[in-house]
Amino acid sequence: MTGTELATLEAQFKPMTPAIEEVLSGRVEVARFIRTVLVSCERNPKLLECVRQSLFNSAMSAAVLGLEVDGVSGQAFLVPFKNRAQLVVGYRGYNTLAGRSGYTITGSTVKEGDGFSFKLGTAPFLDHTPKPGNDGRITSAWAVAASNALPPIISVLSIQDILDIKARSPGAKRGDSPWNNPADFPAMAEKSAKRRLARSMPLNIMQTAAALDEAFEERGRHAFIDRDRNLHIEGEAEPLVEAQSSTTPSVAEILGGPDLQARARDAAKLGETEFQKFWNGLGPGERSALRSMGEELRRIMQEATQ
Repeated sequence: MTGTELATLEAQFKPMTPAIEEVLSGRVEVARFIRTVLVSCERNPKLLECVRQSLFNSAMSAAVLGLEVDGVSGQAFLVPFKNRAQLVVGYRGYNTLAGRSGYTITGSTVKEGDGFSFKLGTAPFLDHTPKPGNDGRITSAWAVAASNALPPIISVLSIQDILDIKARSPGAKRGDSPWNNPADFPAMAEKSAKRRLARSMPLNIMQTAAALDEAFEERGRHAFIDRDRNLHIEGEAEPLVEAQSSTTPSVAEILGGPDLQARARDAAKLGETEFQKFWNGLGPGERSALRSMGEELRRIMQEATQ
């Protein structure tokens, strides 16, 4: 990774600034948000090798949710997977989203020897008394969404439920996955329980975030949220939320209609490798619109290598 690559990405984000600022709605300052995306790419250069549209899609998803992706706050993360970038919501991200909806989320894992009882239904309750110094095996994970005006919402997963989620997670197949780190496994279990809460919470952006996360974490499908808050999941023709359009937005649409030819020339000036990344991120209609420039773009790339 070079500074030039990051500078190019930063320049490509500039046309997106108005759209990002609009969906952030003041929750995060737009320049700071874009900086968190660049920091993620700096820390994980494989993101720069991903199809560029997927990186824009993931960034827009994070902006719609109002979550930072710097990899430090734990709110959300950009993950490269099969040459595409994917947004993954962290357990702190669920805490943030719930807080904006008037709920306080708590959760933990239960170990053998802990005191633990719960009841679902019309009068739900949950009581967990951890045993001091308990280093027993994890038997379950729980999460509770509490509100002053409504009964608590409770989610409890058995260890088998948790292991089933891990088995379906494409990320868990990597040796460096937090699923495979004993120190991080409890947090992944707790996050899974928090994600399940969204199924019983009032319809809001938290449900959209959970559906996006489940699509990737439990089904191995790429997913993103567009600027109109519609959720698109790979392999599903229609968005899962009320939509203006059922088609996946192109790079040009996401960027708010920038000058496609000018961006193509800028990419060509960086050489054939960078231009190929740019080309891979375009939709069929955009590629067709640029075919008449083929000779000019090849000439620019040749001059860039001289």
